[in-house]
Amino acid sequence: MKYIVIFVLIIVGAFFFFPFIKPKSKMSVLRLNMKTEPKTMDPRKGVDRYSMQMHFLFFEGLVKAYPDQSMKLAQAKSYEVSEDKLTYTFHLRDTVWSNNTPVTAYDFEQTWKDILRSDFPSMSASLFSSIKNADAAKQGLVSLDEVGIKAIDAKTLVITLGIPNPYLFKLLSFSAFFPVNIENDRKNPHWPEKVGPNFLCNGPYLLEKWIPSNQVVAKRNPQYRKTEDLHPEKIIFNIVENDAITLEMFEKGLVDVIGDCLTSIPLEALPDLEKKWSISRAPKPSSLFINLNTDKVPFNNSKIRRALGLAINRRELIEISGMDQNQANLSATSMIPPCLKENRCCSFFKDHDIIQARVLLEEGLKELGLTKEVFASVVLYYYAYSSGTNKLMQIIQQQWLKALDLFIKIECLEFGVAIDKLIRRDYSMGFACWIAMFDDPMNSLGKFKSKMHATNFCNWESPEYTQLLNQSFYEEGEARLDILEQAEKVFLSEMPYIPLYHEDYVYIINPRLPFTIPLWCNDRMLIPSKGTK
Repeated sequence: MKYIVIFVLIIVGAFFFFPFIKPKSKMSVLRLNMKTEPKTMDPRKGVDRYSMQMHFLFFEGLVKAYPDQSMKLAQAKSYEVSEDKLTYTFHLRDTVWSNNTPVTAYDFEQTWKDILRSDFPSMSASLFSSIKNADAAKQGLVSLDEVGIKAIDAKTLVITLGIPNPYLFKLLSFSAFFPVNIENDRKNPHWPEKVGPNFLCNGPYLLEKWIPSNQVVAKRNPQYRKTEDLHPEKIIFNIVENDAITLEMFEKGLVDVIGDCLTSIPLEALPDLEKKWSISRAPKPSSLFINLNTDKVPFNNSKIRRALGLAINRRELIEISGMDQNQANLSATSMIPPCLKENRCCSFFKDHDIIQARVLLEEGLKELGLTKEVFASVVLYYYAYSSGTNKLMQIIQQQWLKALDLFIKIECLEFGVAIDKLIRRDYSMGFACWIAMFDDPMNSLGKFKSKMHATNFCNWESPEYTQLLNQSFYEEGEARLDILEQAEKVFLSEMPYIPLYHEDYVYIINPRLPFTIPLWCNDRMLIPSKGTK
């Protein structure tokens, strides 16, 4: 496919793959902000963008995705594939952990099997579904010994699939498939919690400093494998929640990039910024939506879910987002961002269809034997995704009131609290943003294959939908995309979540940097023109 998308790699690509021009008397340092603390430094557990940013710095998997749309071997030096495309044998390089002990196939095997333990707190287990018996092991139905992951010796890892997987290498480049040092993990289970000799890495960086809620500093790992990739010597992340403060730091030269996936540019500041800076935009494999808990009344009725979805005016939402009004494909009348499916733009329902929304609401309430009073106890929970999120939620609230005569309460929560509600299914309506982990529509589609998947926050599943996803594993190219679009149509016909809009990156790089910094937005390195306007 055209796009190589790695979750939260808008900045990581710049870390890994660009030539820094090092000044003679100054260390090459990249200074960035991020809105909140990484939830975990353990790649087995983290799914938030801030944690994954760290995982791509400190760890490395079998393969690596590059911004020139190529996929290259990383910790693996070679591999073989069986004729039926079900068995992959990887041979590891002679690489070491940051304490100079060998990275082994046993580290990969046990790390992945940890994720598949039924009692292990990981949100990434569904990504392993195509591996033989992975789902069954996570459900506690078979032992981990029956899972198709096996270290034959210290340098040979065999992966046996239950079904062919046309996007396997894209998955393997994602941070959930990075290894941890298993011997260290068993001896020092709290290693991810602080800087020190027990924080062992195999990626290009070491954790030099971590001041909770304040700063994370990464420095180049001298034990990292030899590669032509060049890296800055140090990367400093300041943890700053407020967008206005981050903008002020940028204008004072204290931050080198704003508008990446770790920060946002305040929308109200864009008109003035455009007079002073070169503002760049790029497609983003990201969607904003409202999860609906289909196990909760009244969202156990698909007509009510669709009524709320059809009543929304997405063009109005895009207008307040500060994104390009000319890009009609940003309006999410689809589930998958076009950049994840070779820019195929499909619309599966009519935006702002008030007449149909009213009909569906009336029919749905009648089927449940309820009145509009049922919405009096409903709360839409959200978190401050960007500086404009509060306004976004208020506009959606007003659109529902105007179109459907429904007043739905909204409540802003701290990011971790909001996500925890989704994870525990302790909600009826919950706003969220999803950024692609890898370059494939299955990023979004796969998590709804079963209610058992940890990231299926909507508790929705459909036999027809599951059958289509299973069928897609045996197809490639256009035929596969056609099947996945059929699944997308099934999903949106029941609308377990309400898509709002797909995003663009809107970002600025300091043109006065003493080195060149291509910014990797999803698939490409983007090098904005230098100088101010």
